[in-house]
Amino acid sequence: MGRKLLVFDVGNSRLKAALYDGDRLIARVSLSGVQDATQVVNVLKSRFAPSGTPDHCLVASVVRGADEVIQKAVQTVWAIAPQVVDTEMDLGIDVAVPRPDHVGIDRLLQASEAFRVCSDGVVVAAFGSALTVDLVTADGVFRGGTIAPGLGMGLRALHDETSLLPHVALQPPDSAAGTDTTSCIQAGIVYGAAGAVERLFSELVPDGRATFVLTGGDAEVIAPFINCPHRVEPDLVMRALVSLGQRWWR
Repeated sequence: MGRKLLVFDVGNSRLKAALYDGDRLIARVSLSGVQDATQVVNVLKSRFAPSGTPDHCLVASVVRGADEVIQKAVQTVWAIAPQVVDTEMDLGIDVAVPRPDHVGIDRLLQASEAFRVCSDGVVVAAFGSALTVDLVTADGVFRGGTIAPGLGMGLRALHDETSLLPHVALQPPDSAAGTDTTSCIQAGIVYGAAGAVERLFSELVPDGRATFVLTGGDAEVIAPFINCPHRVEPDLVMRALVSLGQRWWR
């Protein structure tokens, strides 16, 4: 039996939590956001408490105030103090930007884990609430990247900010040439995002000497439309938290 590690990945759309025993996943849950500590306490008691008390807990959050909610919930269920991940910790990469603390911790963890997995320079395109594209050089230095609206956000904005365009579900288009409003929107969002990240990859690494990694909830939708070589690595934030915990408490 290894050390049990409870990890939380709190994004703008979902809260994901998982319990690991060493490298082995014991239990996992995904919720549509954080409402209050009572909600989290109920989930912890029903999904994780039967597996025993975690030895440690790591929290990565990009939602203001969510880390405090989770800390309170965890301490209500178990007598352990969650550690909130920040840029003062050894994330496995050097962060060469003027204000590392102003970079979303999700971006840094994704970049760190992609670099660890690939053992090479990486460009990480994360398709979540936002679409971020970040560069880590072959010597493990995070150089920054870009932030744009995510695919779901783009779909909602088209509906919310116009009079006649409908709300459209994210679906792979049959063609780049839509033949009705729905297929036109789907083609624009999907092909547009694919073209954008391909262009950003070529701008960030003009010589192409980096591994192109796709992650995030919408990565599987976009992947077939990206023409340059790439690989899909799901759950990079959760995997990075496990790697971090193994380094932190080894």
